[in-house]
Amino acid sequence: MIRWLHISDLHIKNKADWNNYRKELFKKCSEIGKIDLVIVTGDFHDFLDGESFEMAKNFLQELVEKLKIDISNDLFLIPGNHDGITEFAEKEIYISAIQNKPLSLNKAIDKLLSMFQAYEVFVKELIPAYPAEHPAAVHSRVWRNKINFIHCNTAIAADGCTKTNQVMDVDTLALLEFSEDCPNIILAHNNFDDLNNEIQKSIKDVIRTNPIRAYLCGDRHMESAKQITYEDKQNRQIPCIGCYKSAPDPMDEYSNFGIIIGEWQGDNMDLRGWSWKRGEGFKVDSNITEQKIYMGDIEKTGVIKTVSINDNVDIKLTDDYNSKIDDCYEHQKEFIIKYHQLSQYQKSQFNRKYGDEYGKLEKEVSEKELYDYVTVANNNLILQDMLDYIKTL
Repeated sequence: MIRWLHISDLHIKNKADWNNYRKELFKKCSEIGKIDLVIVTGDFHDFLDGESFEMAKNFLQELVEKLKIDISNDLFLIPGNHDGITEFAEKEIYISAIQNKPLSLNKAIDKLLSMFQAYEVFVKELIPAYPAEHPAAVHSRVWRNKINFIHCNTAIAADGCTKTNQVMDVDTLALLEFSEDCPNIILAHNNFDDLNNEIQKSIKDVIRTNPIRAYLCGDRHMESAKQITYEDKQNRQIPCIGCYKSAPDPMDEYSNFGIIIGEWQGDNMDLRGWSWKRGEGFKVDSNITEQKIYMGDIEKTGVIKTVSINDNVDIKLTDDYNSKIDDCYEHQKEFIIKYHQLSQYQKSQFNRKYGDEYGKLEKEVSEKELYDYVTVANNNLILQDMLDYIKTL
């Protein structure tokens, strides 16, 4: 069996929550069994930390030591929006230009990558013989001839404010050599749905023409699991798996904290989510647990055999409403799924915006009440606006 640990968003605050979590994480990994590799999907510090990645560096060095793995071969990391903090002249102009024309990187890519100079120093301090000249650029690394990880920087046009419409260098992505002998897995900071629509299309083209099995990400600070449909045919999907925030902060009421464990045996990588809460510690999270990534051979037809995966979360619908939800328009179903992902803080934000005019959704809203709510919202032509707003939370 091959086992990986997926963590993300190490906005470390040296407080009780972090130090208790850190010790419990080491213990939990020991209980789970031998961890073979670690994946970190971006954000290694906060903007307020300046160019210092010291806390993340110390933690990762301690982590790989506790796991008894080789940091040069078994640690895979990509940058997030908090990691592009090196200033350069006319930075805002370059970012604005790329946000408006995301497929026209050209000469701007070198300028945009220069934001990640401090990040690249951090990576090369961790892994002195890093195989790519620029760790912040799009590149691939093969783990022990078994998994080819595609490192993607989706934060090259991050402005510190906008959470959606993110951009990456799809020109370089399309030029990469993808392995035919082992599974290819994309690592990115931003959720696929948070990328610019044209960038999404280009990535779908890459997925359709290459044997890619999954898209792993972070950024949202909460777990998620959905499908990326790259062609309108049966089984033309790969899972998009979003990781928890992996550094608890007592002042953070927005995020879900935890880790994802992947266990590869046979054709499937079985995923297990472990959420962490103050006063409770680690508990198995059904939102991720039992999700799967197909890692077996690709059939001669070129179709990737996908494994059934729930849409984002296990909604636990009653039988009375299961068929009704299935009959909803896609955006109605999508609203219900995304609403179940919201934290209590996010739900209160939603109620502040729409509650007075369209009615507040209670914290423990029933499935019937939620179904009735989206039906009324859809009939009043406001549901799409609500859905767009939820996606920004």
